[in-house]
Amino acid sequence: MNSSVAPSNDHAASEALGLWEPKRTLTLEAARRHSERIKLIRLGLIGLSVALVASIGYNFATQQGSIILVDNPTESVKMVKPRYSGRTEDGAPFFVTSDTATRTLENRNEVALIKPVLEFIREVGVESSFVESATGTYDDINKVLNLTTDVNLETDDGYRCQTTHARIFAKDKRIIGDQPIACDGSFGDVKGQSYAIEDSYSIFKFKDGMSALIKQNTSDEATTVDNTSDNTSSSLFSFGGDGPVNVTADEAIYQGNTTDLEGNVEVVQGGAVLTSDVMNIVRTSEASQTAGSLKLGAIQTITAKGNFHYVTEENDIRGDQGVYEREKGLITVTGNVRVRQPGGNMVDTDRLIYNVKTEALQFSGQCRNEVTGKGCMKTGHTSFKIKQDSR
Repeated sequence: MNSSVAPSNDHAASEALGLWEPKRTLTLEAARRHSERIKLIRLGLIGLSVALVASIGYNFATQQGSIILVDNPTESVKMVKPRYSGRTEDGAPFFVTSDTATRTLENRNEVALIKPVLEFIREVGVESSFVESATGTYDDINKVLNLTTDVNLETDDGYRCQTTHARIFAKDKRIIGDQPIACDGSFGDVKGQSYAIEDSYSIFKFKDGMSALIKQNTSDEATTVDNTSDNTSSSLFSFGGDGPVNVTADEAIYQGNTTDLEGNVEVVQGGAVLTSDVMNIVRTSEASQTAGSLKLGAIQTITAKGNFHYVTEENDIRGDQGVYEREKGLITVTGNVRVRQPGGNMVDTDRLIYNVKTEALQFSGQCRNEVTGKGCMKTGHTSFKIKQDSR
């Protein structure tokens, strides 16, 4: 019984072994084939890499120049209705607006503006003022606005200026320009070939040749001279009249009620001409309705130094210095004084007082007649008189 069972078990085991051994053989063959494929792929990739490296090396070896990528300076960024803001050194705000602003890579610190407007506060507590132009540029880092073409300035205290160039330092509250400018306001109508507006836009400097027309406002009765006694002489032959005064000079500085002139100064009113190297004009003034500004009136004093020369129809007066005082109606001339009159009378003295209304001359020294060689004789001509100081 035992021998008959054993073969059956061996057969089952053999079948089991027979079934397993063929499957194992097939798996090993597939692995070998897979390995062969991997090896071929690897060789192919290595060959492809070698070819790619060779191609790149060939391209570098045969390339004639290097390709460098650079920024295009013409590329730009355009903004519509931009608004820039800042504060001055004393804390007052200002704003820059325009229709458009364009920034290029070539100049990244500035933007090109179309129809720019600067709105600023001249003085704390007053209304805003503005400057506008057709074109310009703005440096937002340094707060510098450079305006060109049809520049217009209008301040809260009534000054208006037109020019074609204005470089505005917004933080410093000052403007410079190298083109002609024309301004009008309380100081009159003034023109200059170049200019500067400084000290919170309160000092106006006209350079390289200037001219002005002073329109005297004499509504303040307390500062107006009574010219009723000799109105014709006052308005025609002196600065005591209320008529307009024409001024020319190389340079002029307007500050408050004071005007400083320098270089070839000439002041003309009616038939009187006053010239000198430098001149200071002080006008009457009163506070206007606008805070921080003055309303200017008539000329109060004129101090002229260096080559003083005062000419009317009847007197030609020269000296080193002359001072005109409106309230007194006098011109006091000192230093190497010489007076000549059409009739031949001549005075050489060191000090002379001239009454602009009566045209009387008071002096110390001698008066002689150039024609006769004798002392001055009294004349019946009513337009001038000579009075010698008896002291």
